[in-house]
Amino acid sequence: MEILHTIEKAHRIFRTRGSSPLFVTCDDFNDWVCKYDRFPQYLFNELIASKFAKIFGIRTPEVALISVRNEHIPFDAMPNLQLDWFGKLCFGSRYIKDSKEIDRTTLSLFRDSSFQRKLKDKEDFLKIALFDIWLANEDRNHNNTNLLLCTTFEKINLFYAIDHVCIFNSSSLNSGLVQLTPEDSILNSELSKILFGKSRDLNLVVNNLVEKFYLCAEECEEKLDEILKLVPESWGINLFEISGTIRTQLFSEEWKRECENTFRTFIQTFIVT
Repeated sequence: MEILHTIEKAHRIFRTRGSSPLFVTCDDFNDWVCKYDRFPQYLFNELIASKFAKIFGIRTPEVALISVRNEHIPFDAMPNLQLDWFGKLCFGSRYIKDSKEIDRTTLSLFRDSSFQRKLKDKEDFLKIALFDIWLANEDRNHNNTNLLLCTTFEKINLFYAIDHVCIFNSSSLNSGLVQLTPEDSILNSELSKILFGKSRDLNLVVNNLVEKFYLCAEECEEKLDEILKLVPESWGINLFEISGTIRTQLFSEEWKRECENTFRTFIQTFIVT
């Protein structure tokens, strides 16, 4: 996995409810959203979710590992930053310029039929919802979609999924995975109703997504060891232990069937009825 280095002081801080990532420029001359968490498990969550998402065919920003030089840490803007948080490699997501985060202010766009016609792969919204159920991501919902709307040169709009810190029930993998509550799913949102409330082929779409879900989950399991090799030693993750836990819980047939049932229940509850 590519390791980049910052070339100047962080331009700004994204003031979020979570880790408040840095906006940095690296030696590839691109801009990156850099997460430096004091808890390496959160960085691990971001890395593994981004790799699994690619297998699922979910668009996410390009990722890399980032080394932040001490002189580039914005202590003046955020005095509570600690130097040792940057003693290990950080997790970076490529900054996408032509994008906006989906929130209540963007709902009016989706109500416009001409806009919806320019929305490519609309079913990705449902795919991301199922992906979240499987990974027990508790931080994507109607109040905080963690979805970007990105526009291509051809003026086509695409969904990009970001921020996967809270997978595994907010890093509670060792306690055993539990299904998301309705409040923790983007299916419980006005946007899901706008996109699919009038869909005549919703049942077919759902069946196809579920079928692909099992295939993609199987491929994720096959590539798990390959993905774990990307985890930096500096994060201090016990890869042997976490590999066994993930295989036992995330890839069990019982868990996958529960995820399918939850997905179908949420579809029925929040879109069909």
